[in-house]
Amino acid sequence: MYLVVWIAPAVPLILAAMILMGLRRIPAFLAHTLFGVTLLLGVFFTLTSGVLSLFSTTQLLHGLTLTIALGFGFLIWSGKGGKVRPSRIAKLGIAVSVIAALWSLLTVPMILIQTHVIADGSPYCIAEHAENSPIETLHQLRGFSFYTTETDYKSTSEWHFHGLLIVDDPEEERNYNWSPRRWRFDLVERPDTLIKPVRNVCVPS
Repeated sequence: MYLVVWIAPAVPLILAAMILMGLRRIPAFLAHTLFGVTLLLGVFFTLTSGVLSLFSTTQLLHGLTLTIALGFGFLIWSGKGGKVRPSRIAKLGIAVSVIAALWSLLTVPMILIQTHVIADGSPYCIAEHAENSPIETLHQLRGFSFYTTETDYKSTSEWHFHGLLIVDDPEEERNYNWSPRRWRFDLVERPDTLIKPVRNVCVPS
């Protein structure tokens, strides 16, 4: 299941490449059947995971985008008379997937730029709060990767942040939470009052 989720965003591109290499197109009926099954399963798994983690907006968007990419990929694969005949709906679905993928990728430079501006020369590090693990590669900063799915009450003290920026300021350590919705780092006020620690999750350098 994890492998399917990982590959899903690339399905339309993979299918397009295979079609150019001579892959035989599938009948429209089969394409629509696969499309319907994909939508049902995708929505089911998205809602199920959302219920278990109290519905993160980014998580919901991630699941629906993967479903759309995979489902409409089957519609693009269909044809008639040996010719590509994607419908307007199929084109719209692929366009939505592409836009979401671009947002996810553009999150990486956005995070890097903000970290340099916020740190302003001070040592800093970025980490996943739920796992208490430092970010070691750029692909971990993608919009559809740098967010939490942990179940919490989301109260003032029991809280899992999406991702943390720790700045080792000469006067005081500053902690910031990444907000996928606002696309920015927000200062964490009163970090010592939180049950899930935000300090010492990574070592600024």
